[in-house]
Amino acid sequence: MYDVIIIGAGLSGISAGVRLSYYGRKVRILERQLYPGGLNSYYERDGRIVDVGLHALTNFVPEGIRSAPLNTFLRQMRIRRHELDLCPQTFSEIIFPQCTLRLNNDFPAFAAQVERLFPADAAGFRRLCERIRQTDAFSPTAPELSARSIVNDYLSSPLLQDMLLCPVMLYGNPQAEDMDFNQFCIIFRSVIFEGFGRPHHGMKPFLECLLKRYRDQGGELSLGVEVTKLNVCDGRIASVVTDQGEELHADAILSCAGALETARLCSSPPPELASFPAGPIGFCESIFELNRRPRELGLEACVIFRNCQERFQFSPPAGDVDLSCQILCMPGNYQHCDDIADANTVRVSVLASPARWLALPSGAVYDKAKSNVVDAQIALMEAWKPGFADAVVDWEMFTPKTIERFTGRVNGVIYGSPRKLRQGASDELSNLFICGADQGFLGIVGALMSGAAIANRHLL
Repeated sequence: MYDVIIIGAGLSGISAGVRLSYYGRKVRILERQLYPGGLNSYYERDGRIVDVGLHALTNFVPEGIRSAPLNTFLRQMRIRRHELDLCPQTFSEIIFPQCTLRLNNDFPAFAAQVERLFPADAAGFRRLCERIRQTDAFSPTAPELSARSIVNDYLSSPLLQDMLLCPVMLYGNPQAEDMDFNQFCIIFRSVIFEGFGRPHHGMKPFLECLLKRYRDQGGELSLGVEVTKLNVCDGRIASVVTDQGEELHADAILSCAGALETARLCSSPPPELASFPAGPIGFCESIFELNRRPRELGLEACVIFRNCQERFQFSPPAGDVDLSCQILCMPGNYQHCDDIADANTVRVSVLASPARWLALPSGAVYDKAKSNVVDAQIALMEAWKPGFADAVVDWEMFTPKTIERFTGRVNGVIYGSPRKLRQGASDELSNLFICGADQGFLGIVGALMSGAAIANRHLL
């Protein structure tokens, strides 16, 4: 008998486990994959560790700012900042055909750029930033509002509107075209007000630091163990069944597997969670290994949000992918990261159609579709940064089909459902709680904060 069983060793599940075990709760985390981390994990390939999901750790601020989300989280985990070995970005860019904005963890410098390039919107931008600061975006009762509509109320330039929406939507928007303003505020603060960093040597040591704390406090972790059923009886989860034949019991069940995914595990699915719409936003990401440093090809930023059209569009593409907008990540360009294994890596992510990728049969047809996308990405990069094609020595690619296979996420989406369970508690099953993307906190630090917040609010 456990106090809490946690479904999934994603970042939100691990952080909840650390928080609960610190207070003496008997906790067990069940993870279907062989590696922890969920959508921000790693795997081994040819003797090398490859990160999954990690573009940047947002909310990067100096250690002394106590109220910042990252530093608040570290205090709650009883982890010292240096244990995570974090490296700040040098700079990142938002690139449109008409204009480029630079991000470098210095918001006043970013604001000065905006005011210089868009003088007619300088006052409106300041007012928008103040509106974002004053919004209680984490409140479970915060009303859902249109981000596009509110941004339009403050800014007259469609270009500036798009340039601000682009990185925020690409980094964490679960819905097509528009975005909930609360979600917009959360991600704007983490990306624009605060900034980017990364664990020096990637997700493996980062996760090991968290899991050491968890295990040292008595927490149990079972990797390669999949939850296959949640038995419902008298308005609560009575037991948890695994693919290993175990039937486990706990006072509370905390799931970071997703709201709809959790509902489908229930012997009697709660209508509240079962009605969550599947997320429509998918991604394909190619991990290119080069024979030189990316900066030798002119790729000097850490992260690039690049839009190749006059207007920014954020919706599932009609074809397999939409190449008009990309996220590029160069891990070796972060400060002090010249020595990392991924120093020659360029990761290129584009919007993808979950429906089209999931409909492809595994095998030659699927492999050909992946190769076609990689060829198109290489051609796109070569046209922009000549020499890129010749520099590619190897590549790896994931699609919505990959994500669904390994994580069980419906539609193979990263950002979850457009609907969020902000309070983190089921109204229909008294001992079931949700953390992670479908609770409403996104990104690495958002996921970590989500697990700790739900543990604090409902389980301690």
